Amino acid sequence: MKRRLLLLIGISPLMSVALFGQAGLTGKWQTENATAALEAEKNGSPAPAGGQAIIVDLKADADGKLSGTVTEVRNPPVLNIESGMVTGKMITWVTQPRGVTWNLEMTDDNTLTLTGRVLGNRGGGGGGRRGGDGAPPAGGPPPGGGDGAGRGAGGGGGRGFGRGPQQPIVLHRVK
Repeated sequence: MKRRLLLLIGISPLMSVALFGQAGLTGKWQTENATAALEAEKNGSPAPAGGQAIIVDLKADADGKLSGTVTEVRNPPVLNIESGMVTGKMITWVTQPRGVTWNLEMTDDNTLTLTGRVLGNRGGGGGGRRGGDGAPPAGGPPPGGGDGAGRGAGGGGGRGFGRGPQQPIVLHRVK
């Protein structure tokens, strides 16, 4: 009995930290340029520099499940978060209607860093040839060949369209 009590006392602080971390995600998060991008959109001005402007409204429950919305300024519609989950400092969700999987890391209590997005039904890195049996779709390129637009048959994440390496997208808690 004494052993169980000590174990319970020892685990309680860890449980509260885990629950606080999940509950601490609830709220509004946005990139640094989101406010300026919204203002520019309202005024019909060009988008400000600084990369993609994103606003996220999150709701986390005690089980580590997330729901909410993602607004990519100047890229409608507002996306609904489905299948959101928190595992330690890693956060993953899928947005609809586009079917994009978002992977983020909570770098501190007020900062989320997007570590990757995988577009639904478009591969996401790695992968073999198109088609389940290694054969190209009817009328498609030969195995291992490209499609005439500079894209190979590997099914990977693409070339980045000449923009160079993607900069990390950082979201900060709105106070």
